[in-house]
Order: sequence, then C-alpha cells, then structure tokens
Amino acid sequence: MRKRIYIALCLLCFTTFLRAQNSIDEVVDNFSTVGSSTYTSAIERDPQTRRVIKVVKTLETRGKVVSDLIDAFNKERETGSFSRKEENDEVTMILATENKSGNRVYMFQCRDKGYPWGKATIIIRPK
Repeated sequence: MRKRIYIALCLLCFTTFLRAQNSIDEVVDNFSTVGSSTYTSAIERDPQTRRVIKVVKTLETRGKVVSDLIDAFNKERETGSFSRKEENDEVTMILATENKSGNRVYMFQCRDKGYPWGKATIIIRPK
C-alpha cells in the first residue's frame, strides 16, 4: 500500500514538473487558434534524412493573451537561462532551456501599456 502511494506521489510530482516546464508552450498552443492572434510554424528538415533540424513557432497577439504570456515567462524563468530587457515601453524576455530531447529558446517581445501587443517566438532544436 505504501509503495502504491509513493508511486502515485512520484507520478504527480513528475507530471506537475512537466506541466510547469511547458506553460509557455501551452499558452502559445491555446491561443494559436483564438481571436486576433497570428500564428506561424516552420519546420526545417535535413533533405537527405528528413530528420527535423529546427522548428520555429511564432505567435503575435493583442489583448489579455499578452498578460498570460508574461505570467508564463515569469513562471518559467527558473527552468533555464533567463534575461529581461526593458527599452522605452517595450519589454523583451529570453529563456533558453536544454534537456535530453533538445534545446529550446523562447523569446517574447511585448508592449503592455495602452493597447497590449506581444510576439512570442519559440525555436526548438531536437537532439
């Protein structure tokens, strides 16, 4: 019985970690098909092996989604190398992560004053 509880707790902690690690991806995926968002995705492949070299996803949006992306970036800042730059009324956040499956770079440019605007770019390089 104790072993089952221990396994259940380990699985719960693991899935919580994975969900937190992917919160930026979740927000981008959720809002890629909603409202006034513009979403593009491009895949670069090796022409000989057809293996994926790089995936680039871009979401440009306005309104409440900007604050959701800011929250997701602030939640993720401890999972990799994070930098934030403020210039005039525009903020740029960059998060670089590395794990067994590959490297990811998340970049977010936003203007949150007046009418909010934001552009999130995700670059994925699988190993």
